[in-house]
Amino acid sequence: MSNDSGMSIWVSDIDGYINIDAISRANDEELAREKLADELSDIGNIQLLAGKSTSADELYRKKISPSEWYHALHLAGMRIRCETQYGVETVQSSEAQFVRGMLDLGRQYAIARYARLENLDYQSALTATLPHGIRALINQLLISEKIIRTQNIDAKIRAVLNPKDVGNMIAYRRVAGLQNTLHQFADNTHNHPGRFRLGREKMRVILSLARLYFSTVELKLKSIDELRSLLGFYENERTIVGQDSARVMTNGRFIKGWSQRHIQPLINFYPYAIRHGLKRAMSHDRGDFEHIILVNELALAYCEISRMKRAARERKPAR
Repeated sequence: MSNDSGMSIWVSDIDGYINIDAISRANDEELAREKLADELSDIGNIQLLAGKSTSADELYRKKISPSEWYHALHLAGMRIRCETQYGVETVQSSEAQFVRGMLDLGRQYAIARYARLENLDYQSALTATLPHGIRALINQLLISEKIIRTQNIDAKIRAVLNPKDVGNMIAYRRVAGLQNTLHQFADNTHNHPGRFRLGREKMRVILSLARLYFSTVELKLKSIDELRSLLGFYENERTIVGQDSARVMTNGRFIKGWSQRHIQPLINFYPYAIRHGLKRAMSHDRGDFEHIILVNELALAYCEISRMKRAARERKPAR
C-alpha cells in the first residue's frame, strides 16, 4: 500500500499498517545524531590562549558544524606553519604568522566600518590603503585645487607617506603632518588663495583617507609585543591630547570632536572575534606561544567570520 506519506505495509501481529519510509527516515536521523555525537566527541575541548578554551559542543550551538571547524583548522594550519630547509627556519615564527593572519582576516571588515563612520566611498577607502593608491588620491586633490605637481612636491608627498618612517608616531599625528604639507603647497602656489581656501569637504575626505592609510601601515605587526606597544602609544596619546593645543584643522577651523573620535587604532574596527583572540594573546603569560593553540585561535576566528557572513546573507531581504 502506498499513499502521499510514503510506502506502508500491513503487519498482522499488530493488526495495522507500518510506514516503511517513516521508519527509514527515523533510522537515518538516529544514525545522523550518532555520527554528529561522535564527531563532536572527537573534536572535544579546544584550547585557546590565556588558559581559555571552547568546545565542539559550544561551536555547534553557534551553528558551526564539525566539518566547518575542520575546514577552518585546515586554513589556519596552512596560514601558520613553520617550514625548515636544511635545519634552518625559512618562514616567520608561528607568533608572527598568527598576528598577520588575524590582522589580514579582519582588515576588509575594518576598512568597511571605518568608511561608513567617516562617510567615505568604500572603493576609495580600499585604494587609500595602498601606497600608490593614497598618492594617486592626493594627486587628484592637488589637480582639483590647481596646484601644479613638481618634483619637489612629489618628493615631499613620498616622504610624508613613507611607511618606514613610523616610529612612535601614531596615525593621528602623521595625518597632521600631511595636512601641514598640503597647507604649504597651497600657500606657496602662485595664484592659489592659500590654505584657508582649500575645499573643506575635499580636505576632510583626503585627511580621513590618509589616516586610514597610516592606520593600516602601523598594523603591519610581527608580534604581540608590537601590538601591545601600538595600543600603548594610543593610550598615551589619549592621555596627553587634552593638554595639547595642537589640533588638526581644516580651513582654519577646528574639526569638532577630532581628538575624541580619531585617536583610536584601526584594530578597534575589527570584528569582535578577532579582537577577543588578540586580547587573549596579549593576556597570555605562559612563555612561548604553542603552535597548536595559535592555530586553534585563528581557526576560531575563521569560523566566527564565516558565521558573521552567513548571518548577513540571511538578513539581506530577497529581491
